[in-house]
Amino acid sequence: MTEAPRPSKVGRIIALILMGLTVFFTLMGGIGTTCVAFGAENYDSMVGLVPYKPLYQVLVFISLAAGIWGIPVMTQLVRGKANAYRNALIVLIIGAVTAGIQTFVSQSVRGKSAPVNVRFAVTLFTLIIFLIFRLPPLWRKMRFDQPLKGNAAKTAGGAAFAVVGLLTLSAPLWVAQTHMEPWISGVRMPLIIVGVALTLCGVALSALETRSLRSKHLALPEQSAAIQ
Repeated sequence: MTEAPRPSKVGRIIALILMGLTVFFTLMGGIGTTCVAFGAENYDSMVGLVPYKPLYQVLVFISLAAGIWGIPVMTQLVRGKANAYRNALIVLIIGAVTAGIQTFVSQSVRGKSAPVNVRFAVTLFTLIIFLIFRLPPLWRKMRFDQPLKGNAAKTAGGAAFAVVGLLTLSAPLWVAQTHMEPWISGVRMPLIIVGVALTLCGVALSALETRSLRSKHLALPEQSAAIQ
C-alpha cells in the first residue's frame, strides 16, 4: 500500500502566514472600528459617518466574529481537517466583503479610508492566493486534508505566531495616524501583552524545530558508524 504524499511544507507555511495576517487585520479592524460605530459624533473627522453608524456596528460584529472564528480555522489548516480549506475561504470572503464595504463608505464620505483599505488589500490578496491553491497542480501538492507533522507543523506555527506577534506589538505605532488617542491608550497594554506572548510562542516553536534538526544531524554519523 503506497503512502499518501506529504503536504507541501512551503505552501502550507505561506498559507498559514497569510491566514494569520488576515485574521489579525480582521480582528484589529473590528476592534478599531468600534470608536466610529458607537461614537462617530464625538470626533470631528468622523461626523460624516454618523448616518452610517448602524452599518458600522453590524460590520464590527461580523468582523469580530470572522476574526475569532479564524483562529480555530488556522489550527484546522495545520491539522489538516476535512473542512479546513472551505472554512478558511468563508473567513476570507466575509473579511473581504466587510472590509470592502467599509472602505467604499469611508472613501465616499470622508475621502480617505485608511487603515481599513490596508485590511481590505491584505484580505483580498490572501483570498486570491487561496483560490490559486485550488488549481489542480497546486491542490495536489497542498493537501489541506493532510496534517502537518513534526518539524513542518512547528515551522508553520512558529512563523505564523512570530509574524502576527510582531505586528501586534507594532500596532500602536502604525495605527496612531488613523485612530483616536483614547482608543490607542486603551488597547496599548493588551496589544503589547498579546504581541509578546505570540512572538515568544513563535520563537519557542522555531527553537524546538532547530533543536530537533540538530539532533537528527548529530544522530546521522552515529547511525552510519553503527551500520559499518
